[in-house]
Amino acid sequence: MHTATTTPEEILASLGYEDPMAAARQQARMILLGRRAHYEAEMKRLEEKWQSNMEELISRYDAVGEENFELDDDILSWRWYAEAIERIDNQLAILSGE
Repeated sequence: MHTATTTPEEILASLGYEDPMAAARQQARMILLGRRAHYEAEMKRLEEKWQSNMEELISRYDAVGEENFELDDDILSWRWYAEAIERIDNQLAILSGE
């Protein structure tokens, strides 16, 4: 049974948050930074796999003109990660009030 008289606001204040919205913003930043790190790691993995950055790889692929389904999938993933990181950066700026 829950009989504590402490409020959520008091708990958050004891953790250094002046208000619940500050705590929510901090939590959102942590989640977004975790996702960003994951997407950066995936992009790094693809760079290591293909031993190239995305721009160079796309240029080489377009020059060859042959279909490579594995490379197609990886380029799509790479682009998705890059776009996701851009969205996260925008969201982080909004949370920071920039």
